[in-house]
Amino acid sequence: MKIKELYVYPVKSLRGCSVPTATLTPYGLKHDRKYMIVRIKPSGDDGDEKKATSNPIYESQYVGRVDSLCLFSASILPSYEDAKFIRVTYNTPVSSAGKDDNDAEDVVVVNGDGEENVNPYVEFPIAPDYRKLGKVDLSIHLSDCVGYDMGEEYQKFFTKYLGYPAKLVYVGDSTREVKGNLAPNQTHLTKENDFDKETKKAAAPSGWFIFGFFTWVFWYLLGWNTENTKYTIQFADVAPVLVASSVSLEELNSGKKEDEKELMLDITKMRPNVVLEPSGANEMTPFEEDYWAELQVGGEGGGEARKIMLTGNCGRCKSLNVDYETGKQLPVHGQMLKRLSDMKRRVDTGHGYSPIFGRYGFIAKDSFEKEVRVGEEVTVTKKNEERTVFYWPGLSSGTKPPK
Repeated sequence: MKIKELYVYPVKSLRGCSVPTATLTPYGLKHDRKYMIVRIKPSGDDGDEKKATSNPIYESQYVGRVDSLCLFSASILPSYEDAKFIRVTYNTPVSSAGKDDNDAEDVVVVNGDGEENVNPYVEFPIAPDYRKLGKVDLSIHLSDCVGYDMGEEYQKFFTKYLGYPAKLVYVGDSTREVKGNLAPNQTHLTKENDFDKETKKAAAPSGWFIFGFFTWVFWYLLGWNTENTKYTIQFADVAPVLVASSVSLEELNSGKKEDEKELMLDITKMRPNVVLEPSGANEMTPFEEDYWAELQVGGEGGGEARKIMLTGNCGRCKSLNVDYETGKQLPVHGQMLKRLSDMKRRVDTGHGYSPIFGRYGFIAKDSFEKEVRVGEEVTVTKKNEERTVFYWPGLSSGTKPPK
């Protein structure tokens, strides 16, 4: 099989851009999810956002919670290879009658050229000097980090078009803990209750456990432990890379009923970073990626090998049902989440009722700063005998935090 498409999402949860080549980093593809929009909420109980000025809470945003985020698209200028700026464009929504939902006089441009534009946009540096920016405390899926406030100009832009107080924040040097079993050096469970068993074992150390622990410390201090990599993420949800299959998408779209006016699902709604397709006939089967554990890009015939370790399934939410032209949920006949569920894709108990499409992954450390390109051959170098079970405290099924 080979790489069909590569996608980068410079601003988390906004529409991204297709790139012909991408650089691999510890945090995924270079320039991916380095910015994020957060909602400014009051810290008190009165819920008055106008008072959210002192000690506010900054809530991460994503499509499914805020569907209108899909109306913003991000691009890298002048090119991915020579990246200097990110442009975020607000794509004015259309109504079912085909007319703009916004009045023309309400459409403004903040690009500084003084010209009117039905699709206003704003630009900011690909990598600002975050040391000069103020910090804000953030939490994404109960994993804490900080963001760097890009300032009033961008806050006004996003607040205007989202309809609530919102900031643009940059990731800078901030990182987050990878929780549960998503990191490559954690146990990848294949049974729903395995984690509980392992936790109980760890809670009752034996003499062999103590001996093993000190032995591990000894090897660790000597630097002989090859599995001592500490995996962290930045603004991505739970892992830095998402891999998807064009064959699985075709299977999903084939579930369209002839007697209903369902829409075809575009791969961009799945928000993958790497999309794979077969190099020849019958090379891939739908949803076989459920069992993939490791991918190797290139490496054949003496070429340079780059590896992606796949550790967890991606559970899907109602973001699949959003119409990118209107910024609203599609009518029932066009909802893709139900179609995916109807195909019996609820195959991961860790995701509960969420159907699965795609695999989360991490870049192997010996592949950092290397490039991958559209059209390159990809080989599955490791497979799991059973599907992994997603575990992330507070996020996976059965681990919801108390309210």
